[in-house]
Amino acid sequence: MDKWIAMHSPTKPMRTEAVTAGFYASAVWNRKYPRLQLLTGGALLSGKQIDMPPIGQVGATFKKARRTAAKGAQQDELPL
Repeated sequence: MDKWIAMHSPTKPMRTEAVTAGFYASAVWNRKYPRLQLLTGGALLSGKQIDMPPIGQVGATFKKARRTAAKGAQQDELPL
């Protein structure tokens, strides 16, 4: 799901693009969420929130990367 935050109201082509992006269907919550959402800074400041599955579902929608131990990794120094 993408979120666009703008200073001004979205234009008609922007709204059309958002609608044609479709929906994400959450199997866990049995609900659809817009894939592309357009919000203004003012709307966020007035309390509007992004329509998305609760954070607890992240493990159900994204695969976690395996952790690996860094072997001999060192940061190079910047030249002066």
